[in-house]
Amino acid sequence: MPNSTTSPPSCSSFDPTNPPNYGYTPSLAAGIVFVILFGIATTAQLAQTVISRRWWLLVFVLGGIGELLGWIARTWASQCVYSELAFKIQISTLIFSPAFFAAGIYIILGYIIRIFGPWTSPLTARQYLWIFCTIDFFSLLVQAVGGGMASAAGSEPDGNVKPGTDTMIAGIVFQLAANLVFASLFASVIAKTYQKGKGILNVDHLSISQRERPATTTKRLRTLAGATTISTLALIARGVYRSIELIQGWRGYLITTESYFIGLDGALMVIAVAIFVFANPCWVLPRKADCYEARSENGSQEVVIEKAVDVQSNSEN
Repeated sequence: MPNSTTSPPSCSSFDPTNPPNYGYTPSLAAGIVFVILFGIATTAQLAQTVISRRWWLLVFVLGGIGELLGWIARTWASQCVYSELAFKIQISTLIFSPAFFAAGIYIILGYIIRIFGPWTSPLTARQYLWIFCTIDFFSLLVQAVGGGMASAAGSEPDGNVKPGTDTMIAGIVFQLAANLVFASLFASVIAKTYQKGKGILNVDHLSISQRERPATTTKRLRTLAGATTISTLALIARGVYRSIELIQGWRGYLITTESYFIGLDGALMVIAVAIFVFANPCWVLPRKADCYEARSENGSQEVVIEKAVDVQSNSEN
């Protein structure tokens, strides 16, 4: 962050001779709009999570809460542009929150692999979760360390913020590279589900009740795969923007021009969040308890979707 001189009171008017950390006064209108959008999307996600009792979906809720807090802080900053607390809240929450959505996407891909079988992916579902969540955690830790270094240096009139900024850049570029690797693996999995005319649905892996409505199941799985693709691309595009923004520096053109932040961070994250409200995994993916491992005729291991009620009724019969 920029080196600070003697800052005006938190809620002073914008002083061009002593610009705030943002380099501008955050837009009140944009803040209100994004608070409303993230508030609605997060509430809807929470409601669907509670109704479906798919508690792993709370990762999307936590990410939405982080985005909501970040935009509340920016709305606050629109009236108190020199508030250090508002600046630190928004920069930390808006940097860390996308990691929760990435974790949710890793879990979704794991379910897709389980549904169609291990032949679709070079990694197992568990390996995706552990490898990429570990990478995200490490990259966020590096960014946090860099942010702390930059903040400490920026509080001194002659402090050098470059080492801290470079550390933050290393963290976010590393995370972006990992996201690109994940995206290529995700694309490979989806492509393999279309091989040999199987499409996105392989009815051999479904229960009897689901085989009776293959068109509906196929449509829902395709919708979820498409939503996950769009959300992944939104996260990657945001990562590219954030990387270039920091490379330019704390007084660079991108970081001091709010329209880019609104379009390439706020709007992209709304897409990444809201798309799972309309294509929520809870209505498509099976519960962990509804999946059991079976052996095919040739002895290979498959994962079969089966409703618990169907299993219970069959055992009673």
